[in-house]
Order: sequence, then C-alpha cells, then structure tokens
Amino acid sequence: MRQPLWILNSILLTLVILILIFMLMTRVTVYERVDIEPEIYPEKVSKEAPRIDIKKIYSDDIFDTYRPEIPVPKEPKYVGPLPLPPKPTKVEPWEATKPKFFDPLDITLKGIMTLSDSSDNTAIIEDNKTKRESVYKIGDMIEDAQLLRIFNNKVIFVRSNGQQEVFYLREKDAKNDPTFLNLDDWEGVVKKFAPNNYYVSPAMFAKRVKNLAQLIDILGLTSSYKKGRSIGCRIGEMQQDSLGLKLGLRMGDIILTVNNIPATTTSNRLKIYNDTISLKEGDIVVARLQRGRNTYTMKYTLKEFLPAKPKETVIAGAVISPEQIRQEKQTMMEQKYQLAPTEKELKMRERRNMFEKGGKPGRRRKYKIPE
Repeated sequence: MRQPLWILNSILLTLVILILIFMLMTRVTVYERVDIEPEIYPEKVSKEAPRIDIKKIYSDDIFDTYRPEIPVPKEPKYVGPLPLPPKPTKVEPWEATKPKFFDPLDITLKGIMTLSDSSDNTAIIEDNKTKRESVYKIGDMIEDAQLLRIFNNKVIFVRSNGQQEVFYLREKDAKNDPTFLNLDDWEGVVKKFAPNNYYVSPAMFAKRVKNLAQLIDILGLTSSYKKGRSIGCRIGEMQQDSLGLKLGLRMGDIILTVNNIPATTTSNRLKIYNDTISLKEGDIVVARLQRGRNTYTMKYTLKEFLPAKPKETVIAGAVISPEQIRQEKQTMMEQKYQLAPTEKELKMRERRNMFEKGGKPGRRRKYKIPE
C-alpha cells in the first residue's frame, strides 16, 4: 500500500521543480522608472559639400549627346508717346444710282396654251425682227429676259436688271387688267361729300376691284394685335392716289368694326365681305377705325354718281381736254408697244384665210368677205 503514495509524491515534486524552472526562465526584469529630461546637444556646424564642376562631364561627352543652350535675347521694352487720334474725315453722302431701264422686247404674243398645271403652260411668241414664231415655256430665255409666268391672256418676263415686262394677247385684256386699271385715278369710284362721309359707286367699284384678295393687296391689310389678342385689320403702305387714300384711310389705321362686326377673326372678315357685296344702292357701310389714340367713324354710302367734269388744260393758247390727253397717251403707248391683234382682227384674218386659201386647188375666185 506504501508504493502508490510514493509515486504520487514524486510526481508532485517533479511538477513543482518544473514550475520553478519555468518561472526563472520567463521572469521579466522591470527597470526602475527614470525621469525623462531633454538633453542639450551641441549645434553641429554643417559642412558644405564640395562643389562638383559638371563642366568636365559635358566637355568630355563621349556619346556626343550634349547640345549647348542658345541664349534667348530679351526683347527690349518699347515705351513711347501715345499715338494721336486720327483726324476726322468728311464722309461724302452716298448717291443712289438711278435704275437703267432697257427698251422693251421687240416681240409679239401670238397665242397661249394653258393646261391644268400652270407650270406646263406654253406661249407662242413672234420675234418682230426676224418674223419667226417659237414656242416658249416657263424659264426659257429671250435675249436677256426670262419667261417668268404664263397666264391665259398674258405673259410676264423679267429682265437682267430686274425690269418686268408684261405682254398681253389682246388689247382689251390690257385694258381690263386690274393692274392696268390701278394706274388710273379713282374719281369715278369714290367721292367725298362731307367729313368722313363718302359716296361709293357699286358698279365702278366691282369693275375695278375684282375680288377680296385684290382689295387686301390694295389696302395692304394685315392683322393687328394688342397684348396677344387680335383687335382688327391694320392699313399698310399704299401708293399715291390709291383707293385707300380716296376712302379717307391712312397708313397705320386699324379697322375695328364694319357694320358693328368686329374685324378680329377670319370668319368675321369673310362675313363682312359677304354682307358688303350683298348691299344695294342706298345702303350705308359704317366703319369704325382707330388712328393713333383717337377713334373715328367713316360712312360710305353706295350710290351711283357722275364724276366731276374734268378741268381742261390750256397749252400755248389751245384748250386740251383730259380725254384728248388720254387718247394721246394711248396713241403713244400703241406706238411704243406693239400689242397683239384683237379678237375681231383674228376672226377677220381667219375668214380671209378660209375664203382665199380654202377649198380644192383650182382657178382663183374672188369672194366678197362679209364684214
């Protein structure tokens, strides 16, 4: 029974010895705490490094890579007196060059063929110099003139200087053309009999103004707006002695209402036009317009009237009436512009050709041409 106890004691002793050895081996020395005080170090005198002369490096360039720098000369500073202001030069006023008008083309319009597409219309034109007829279409050239438009009774050319020339198929077409009629005065159409009161001849007005588009073009009508809302129609620039001036209108006037219908929308303006053309003689058209800050009322009475007897002109003791002056102007125009033959002349020419050249060849007979 004594043997196991001995073994236990031996083991315990061995463990104690091992623990002591481990403690001795792993013991850490704890030094005594010492106050830290800054030490004063003497200043060290820095010794400059010996300067190395690099001239030897690039002077003994064995690889031939060194390129000496070229010194850039400094720009001198130029400081001088301020320049004097330029002397004022007198500007000569520019004189507008007067337009040079060419003599009208020496041609005669013989015929026109119109199609559904107006761009395919053709015109038969005779050169009065060579008496040769040719067919032309839009865009073709005659001398320096280009054919611009072809209508059913006239053609329009534009010259190299911008001059426009119109050739009519018949003389009556030229007389009935609204553009031609606008050259005359409006004495027989409008007559003033009181302030802001006028007589308007319905028959003469309908003859001179064919449609609403022509009236808009004559008066230069445009829409007038105030704060983004339409207030009426503004009268534009008009030619001298035009219809608008005869009606008492001025450039810049704004037509507010016509017969109490506001001229603000397209539908109202169309209603004004339709109502006006349906009026009869004796009816009155009342237009209210704004001129500047003032508002005026214009009254137009539809009435046929005889124009005032034109004054006669006295030249060198001779009395010449306006009708004679008109005929003289017409004669000068006919001498200057050769118009195409009239419809009556064309029919007479066709009849003459039928009687003289018609039928079978044989003995020539003399026929009496009916007048």
